[in-house]
Amino acid sequence: MMMLKTNNIEKLKSTQYLNVAYFGLAFLQIIVEFTVYSNVAIFIRVALPFLLMALYHISSKDKNVLFYITIVLLLISNVLFYFVGTVLFFYGILSFILMRMVALVLIFKHTKHKNYLYIVVASFPFLLIFFYLISATNEIADYEFNMLIFQSILISLLGGISISNYFISDNRQNSWLLISTLLFIGLRFIVFIERYFVSNLSETDIYRPIAIILNVFAFYTFYKYIIAAESEDYKNDNTNNHQS
Repeated sequence: MMMLKTNNIEKLKSTQYLNVAYFGLAFLQIIVEFTVYSNVAIFIRVALPFLLMALYHISSKDKNVLFYITIVLLLISNVLFYFVGTVLFFYGILSFILMRMVALVLIFKHTKHKNYLYIVVASFPFLLIFFYLISATNEIADYEFNMLIFQSILISLLGGISISNYFISDNRQNSWLLISTLLFIGLRFIVFIERYFVSNLSETDIYRPIAIILNVFAFYTFYKYIIAAESEDYKNDNTNNHQS
């Protein structure tokens, strides 16, 4: 009993240190992104996903490989997105799309009540808004247009799942998922507006720190959702075992 209590205390301390490091680096990233210290910026973009993986490894009972794959793809896209205007940036978009697909598979795995009609209905308003934004955008290359459509479908599907799950059961895990999804949607809006509507204006620098903050909190709350979902699954399994 004493050994278990000591291990829990050590785990709590490690989690607290990692949380401080994660948000401390996120704050530093906001400052560094506006400086010439590009190597430091890339280091932070790599370090943040590693810290998330460390937090998950300490807190998780399942150690689901899909979560690790999601964060590794995030790490790859974080680095490649730094090279704007090159072919590496294009590969960064592909990595991010793949990451979103893996995350959706992971969310579906933890969704108990899969009501597809609710999901489609809840996804429709997001699709409508994103498709309107795309239609209002001028001079988009064909490959970029196709990617925007596909990304809009994925983020709208994520929105539909999170809202339908929350209205079916407003428990802790679905609350975390809804918060994470709203942050991801906000991030999508900011990136879209910055890249296609105000890219030629001098005030675009204001969007960068907003995007960083949304990105940091979106993935952190997604991690919290996965931990909450795994805890709920573990509790349900124990209940079923006791009943049988």
